[in-house]
Amino acid sequence: MSRILRRTTTMTKILYVTLSLCFALCACTETTGTLGVIENGEELSTRTATFDATTETDSLELTQLPYNGRFGYLGAITDPETGGLVQASFATQFVTQPDFMLPPESEMIKDADGVVCDSMELMLFVDEAYGDLNNVMKVEVYYMQKDQTKLNTLKGINFDEETVADLTEKIGGRVFSFLDHNYSDNELNSASHAHTIRIPINTSIGQRMLNQYYEHPEWYSDNGSFREHVFPGVYCRVKDSEGTMINVAVSALDVNFTYVENGKEIPGYIRFGGTSEVFQCTRISEPKSRKHLCEVEDTTYLKNPDGVITTITVPVDEIRDGHEGDSISMCTLTLQAYSKDDNAFDAPPQLLLVPKCLRYKFFTERWNTDDRYFYVTSFSSQYNAYVFTNISRLITGLKLLKAQGVYWEEDWKEGWKEEDWYKVDVIPVSTTSNTFTYTTINYDITPSSVCLVPGTESNPVKIQVVYSYFKR
Repeated sequence: MSRILRRTTTMTKILYVTLSLCFALCACTETTGTLGVIENGEELSTRTATFDATTETDSLELTQLPYNGRFGYLGAITDPETGGLVQASFATQFVTQPDFMLPPESEMIKDADGVVCDSMELMLFVDEAYGDLNNVMKVEVYYMQKDQTKLNTLKGINFDEETVADLTEKIGGRVFSFLDHNYSDNELNSASHAHTIRIPINTSIGQRMLNQYYEHPEWYSDNGSFREHVFPGVYCRVKDSEGTMINVAVSALDVNFTYVENGKEIPGYIRFGGTSEVFQCTRISEPKSRKHLCEVEDTTYLKNPDGVITTITVPVDEIRDGHEGDSISMCTLTLQAYSKDDNAFDAPPQLLLVPKCLRYKFFTERWNTDDRYFYVTSFSSQYNAYVFTNISRLITGLKLLKAQGVYWEEDWKEGWKEEDWYKVDVIPVSTTSNTFTYTTINYDITPSSVCLVPGTESNPVKIQVVYSYFKR
């Protein structure tokens, strides 16, 4: 799968520590060891055991799964493994500045309709692209809905377009390929090159915006007034084309004009920026291949942005039974991956481990890891696996969830089974972090895929546990 390099350092690298287990493990067998001696003569000892877990492929309801990431996604791409088409469109609003100013109206070039707009364009600054980068794509641009109450009803990444977009009038569009060969190959491959898609917007809109400024300058003083009276935002989607998907880090709306200063005509422009800090959402179509993947028995899948995930049944009772007086000092879960096909998407870089009953609430409430219910790990290319090095507190956490049911949602109860309380999901995520913790954890829309070695009754996934206890 072709891919460009990131043009800037857009995310803080995640710090993680890989812990190595220094004890021998065998299924259904416990071993013991001594860690030390306390003052009253009791020895702190350990015993180890291995338990069996089963896995299955599941899928998330995309209508309930929010995306709060910083990128907008646009394009259509065919999954090389399933042949399913994944389509992405995105919407964004723009900001103005409290001190926004234009040249005096008397200096602006005018015609019979007022101040003249020379041109107007939407610029999409691309962070990364996927698929055939020379492929020809057609993008259409529409106004966003002005009704903010409709936007407030958005829950997931699969929603009706009319909730976000006013599809009655197209305001711009362009046919393009991601790689602009007006530049040399060296420049295109340079880390400093800004890959930008420029989409013309109807100049009549720019002319209206310029004249509105002189009639109602107060509409440009705050973002709410600007969106309500001047420009509500854009909704971009691809039309009759597939093969490329891009993620947009920043978008900008430029309105170009000419004014006169000291008898000389000078070109000028105003720019309004659009980022996730204002309002930005991505819409993902639901691929038809999802149902088929959930029925495959010889593997489990993780596939983005389709919402295909792997669910693990944790043997909580077996881990605790007979060890009521022990502490679980280490609990390791390893998910081994099959080697990927050459044409397949890359494996998801990071996974979130989350109890099944909390999988939507984690994202809607924007929770973080807590070393009890929620854990994040990274893909190890060296071992071709995902390793959750210590999920010991998850065992008691799952028992607590079952006993209390404090986070239970009424609309999830239908079809819920008793054994579901001990099920956890692994979901691809993207993160940002500082030195001490993750600052954001979002569902990852980036196209990715991995086949995991399944945990079946005859060949289960192994969970390795170390118990600590005092020995007199």
